[in-house]
Amino acid sequence: MVADPLRDLARRHGPRRAVSDRSAGFWVTWFDLDDLAHTWARRFESLGLEPGQRVAVMEPAGIRFAALLHACLRSGAAIVPVSPRWPAAEIERVLADCRPALLVRDGEPEPLPAPHAGPPGDACVLYTSGTTGRPKGVRLTLANHVASAEGCRRQLGTGETDRWLSLLAPHHVGGLAMFLRAAVCNQPLVTLARFEERAVLEAIEADRPTLLSVVPVMLARLLDAGGADALRGLRAILVGGAPASAGQVRGWAELGLPVCPTYGLTETCSQVAIVPPGRAAALAGTAGTVCPHASVAIEDGEIVVSGPAVSPGYVAAGIEPAPRGGRFRTGDEGRLDDGVLTVLGRRDATIITGGENVHPEEVEAALRAHPAVADAAVAGRPDGLWGEVVAAWVVAEGASPADLERWCRERLAPFKVPRRWSFVERVPRSEGGKLLRRLLP
Repeated sequence: MVADPLRDLARRHGPRRAVSDRSAGFWVTWFDLDDLAHTWARRFESLGLEPGQRVAVMEPAGIRFAALLHACLRSGAAIVPVSPRWPAAEIERVLADCRPALLVRDGEPEPLPAPHAGPPGDACVLYTSGTTGRPKGVRLTLANHVASAEGCRRQLGTGETDRWLSLLAPHHVGGLAMFLRAAVCNQPLVTLARFEERAVLEAIEADRPTLLSVVPVMLARLLDAGGADALRGLRAILVGGAPASAGQVRGWAELGLPVCPTYGLTETCSQVAIVPPGRAAALAGTAGTVCPHASVAIEDGEIVVSGPAVSPGYVAAGIEPAPRGGRFRTGDEGRLDDGVLTVLGRRDATIITGGENVHPEEVEAALRAHPAVADAAVAGRPDGLWGEVVAAWVVAEGASPADLERWCRERLAPFKVPRRWSFVERVPRSEGGKLLRRLLP
């Protein structure tokens, strides 16, 4: 494993373009980025940063974030990306949990009291989106990121002209992993500080990326903005962060989009399964084949991931189940058929109604297939007779509960059809597009 991937790249491929910052309007080479990282590392040293400490960074995706990331690696410190869009209380809770020595925002570092001090080893701490509970601080090492990057490269194949377009915020594992993947695999990175359809399509036209990683809602918005032709020119579009239905995937494939649905978690340092390029239609509804760096088993219906990309653990003690020894019980239910992984849903989100198990994701997929439904969420709610009943929150115009119930009865077993309906303006989602079921009213 390369101890300092950026320094190695600067030595071997220094003049090559490294990061194009579309929001700032300029780009840097590996030489330039190496110099910026060195400058920041010296600045950290002058502020008393020690190996094994942490640096919270409240910066958007771009050249400065890339330089700060590599400066932390050189200093033996772990970067903790913090979203400026989080509420103040959430930011305070994260800082109290991970106890960074410094907070960097708007390019200015600020020392913080009572920092964590531990042995060097972690490259970053990333906080989960809290789909079903409070976010957890996940520790990831450089070795985790290198294994993940190499596995992704082998699964997708490689090209001499490959470059990534980064649309995912760097406080999510998919966004941060892209910065390290660029350095590990010598793949230039095009960044945007925020997602905006026109800006994304302009970046595809101007910078000619070959690889893109998105959540399903981003892809839908790009298509609504007339981006089909631009998207067809990519070599692969990784779709993850939230489930995409088989119908959605087939529709994208029929449009000629090179979509590659994926499955991964923060604790596994991004993807552990990817639908290979060109197989979206055949594998629609699955998470694809298991990547070469990972091992997946199904134990009592639960997906268990092992391998060198699995996190060494959480920041806080006492959280269970926790990754340990290169192994993680994901809490997701799934099926493995000849190396192809199908994710059925979160185990702790399963609705038990009248003794029958209902996976909310299946009902949500059926609802989202209705032409009047823009979005949907499903969860169990207590009931004196059935124990729980299936409840649905839908964003829809021109459809009634009776319409949607008929639609579901044609596609689902009777016990899976929602018994309670709420029409809402939106369903709660994270910045990465993941449904936050715990926030449903």
